[in-house]
Amino acid sequence: MAVTADQVLDLIAKEVPTDRARLDPAASLDELDIASLDMISVTFALEDQFGVVVEQTDFAHAKTLQDFVDVVLAKANAA
Repeated sequence: MAVTADQVLDLIAKEVPTDRARLDPAASLDELDIASLDMISVTFALEDQFGVVVEQTDFAHAKTLQDFVDVVLAKANAA
């Protein structure tokens, strides 16, 4: 079963934690007040829930939340 953007955003909202409706894909992580430590927690949760192994270096060029989601989806759905 393919992982969807909504599933990734739901997981981010749970791990950060924040209101899911607040997660604007066009916003930067800074604009959303999501710290890098929060994103480390999110990457562990992604591995647990979807079996996706994501390295911090995979997000080196991610500027927006959508960029982050796109990296996750590419990895998750490549298998």
